[in-house]
Amino acid sequence: MKQNYVDQTLNLDSIRRFLSRHESIFLFLALSLVLTILLVVLGQPTVLTEFTSQQTTMTPLGQVSIGLTSGFFTLVISRMVLLLVNRWRELSPIAFGIWLITEMLLCVSVMVLVLWGLGGGGQVELAPLVAYIVLGFIGILLIPYVITFLVYRTHEMQQEILRLRQLVDTHGSLAPTATDAIINFYDKGNRLAFSTKKSNVLYIEAADNYVNIHYTNDEKEETFILHNSLKEMEKRFANTSLVRCHRGYMVNVDNVKLMRKENLGLMLELVRSTKPIPVSKSYAKPITQHFASNTEIPLPNEQK
Repeated sequence: MKQNYVDQTLNLDSIRRFLSRHESIFLFLALSLVLTILLVVLGQPTVLTEFTSQQTTMTPLGQVSIGLTSGFFTLVISRMVLLLVNRWRELSPIAFGIWLITEMLLCVSVMVLVLWGLGGGGQVELAPLVAYIVLGFIGILLIPYVITFLVYRTHEMQQEILRLRQLVDTHGSLAPTATDAIINFYDKGNRLAFSTKKSNVLYIEAADNYVNIHYTNDEKEETFILHNSLKEMEKRFANTSLVRCHRGYMVNVDNVKLMRKENLGLMLELVRSTKPIPVSKSYAKPITQHFASNTEIPLPNEQK
């Protein structure tokens, strides 16, 4: 049995997914807190102390600490709200990117206003203060983002190694055979979600942001719902027996028992399935060419 390695290629949606997970959010906030404390205790941010007031009983470092703390708590509130929003509805990659940009602007604004107020208001130049805080904020968050990314990737690789070991223990070999080829389906996060023999797959049907994989199990047709798109399925299974035949369908041509022409166009009948699959005009040529290339009778234009 063959088990392909999980596709680790990242895209905007997978990045959004792992950054939105509650484990990643808590790890990110914990790392941000540690770095903020280290910056105040060990770093002694003397650049920001230039914008503090000398007319209060609070030390310049204390004023900077309050400013950084206010920015951190703004970050915490933003991520907690993000958790609640994701439970209600998943953000798109674009919406998530806008959220992060808005979050950064909000945190920077809070820190600027706090330090500006503690520093005597009009006695502080805003432009240099904003520039220093933006650079510092990006620098503080860069390390948590990188570490969160590495933790996520390490976890995914460990899970895949575990799957491979289980397959070896169960089947004794990962070598493929012609009659027992395994086909793997991945969700939008590039995580392995469903595997079966290729000969079991009948057709794949589009369903909004999901696809329905119709397959046979003990000679009965069953359905697995996968969070992915038909377009992505078409790319992943290019040059295989899973062929796009319609805007809403892909079909396993190895399981087609009959192709017939009707008034509305071509229809495909599959083994162990009662549902005929339509073939649209835009996909008719590759479908007919596939069957023509697998016949012993030559096409009319090939006859001499």
